[in-house]
Amino acid sequence: MTAIINREVCTACGICGKVCPRHIPVVTGEGERKATVFSAERAELCLDCGHCAAVCPADAIKIPAFGDISLSPIGQVEIDEDRLLTLLRQRRSVRRYLDRPVPRQSIDRMIDAARCSPTGTGEMTTGVIVIDDTRVLESLSEHIYKMYEDLEKALANPVARFFIKRQGGEKSLRVLQDFVMPGMHWYIRWYREGKSNEILRDCPALMLFHSPVFEPSGEENCLLAAFHAVMMAQTMDMGTCLNGLIPPVFKRVPEARELIKLPEDREVHASITLGYPKYPFKRIVPRDLAQVRYLASAPEM
Repeated sequence: MTAIINREVCTACGICGKVCPRHIPVVTGEGERKATVFSAERAELCLDCGHCAAVCPADAIKIPAFGDISLSPIGQVEIDEDRLLTLLRQRRSVRRYLDRPVPRQSIDRMIDAARCSPTGTGEMTTGVIVIDDTRVLESLSEHIYKMYEDLEKALANPVARFFIKRQGGEKSLRVLQDFVMPGMHWYIRWYREGKSNEILRDCPALMLFHSPVFEPSGEENCLLAAFHAVMMAQTMDMGTCLNGLIPPVFKRVPEARELIKLPEDREVHASITLGYPKYPFKRIVPRDLAQVRYLASAPEM
């Protein structure tokens, strides 16, 4: 347990224990003897999420894991639900970019947004790698296309296909055969003919989100951080595309891992191509969920 309680200002209101995911702070005693303490049985389960410190009315709790950073007070949010919904509705995946560098300060703002993303374990373990060097992007492209070329050949071989299914399961095999590779066949062809790069899309910058291999919510954390970055880019008139074709290369190709200096104990789970849109969208395409249901109680007779 790493939180520290300032006994001089703590009022033992008990709110910290009520919001704690694992109910580590508990109130003991009665009347003037009331005090907030940490459960000896659950202290080691602390996630360092900061919920207790963020909710404390008396500002009596300090989280050493946050260092000397003071928790900022909650401010008034000036965006309402209609404006937020408009922003979400107008976001589209951008796959054609202007030949124009993305300013580092704009990328830094996207990283600021990623820092605010929720995590499954309370602790932020997500890392970000930004690539805006054309030579590195070109080298990475070669690794990616070579990987998919080899995969296309393997899927044509019954024996290799059996092991792909055995390793990834029926769903993984069907996704590759029915969704990924039919389009990838043409992507590879166009790339080798020098016509286009339909994976990196000639993006001026690429963001990779990675987490520890054994992080319980690593993939979810990376995707949430990436989406936060995507929405920040939207406010700066930049285009982005969450690209699921890129992360697998860092699991399969050691040279690709070395290219981005990815430690052995980390995995890339999400990637974003970004830049200024070459062809701005003019209209909103309608979208809907496949199904919405409320499991409400039966009306009284």
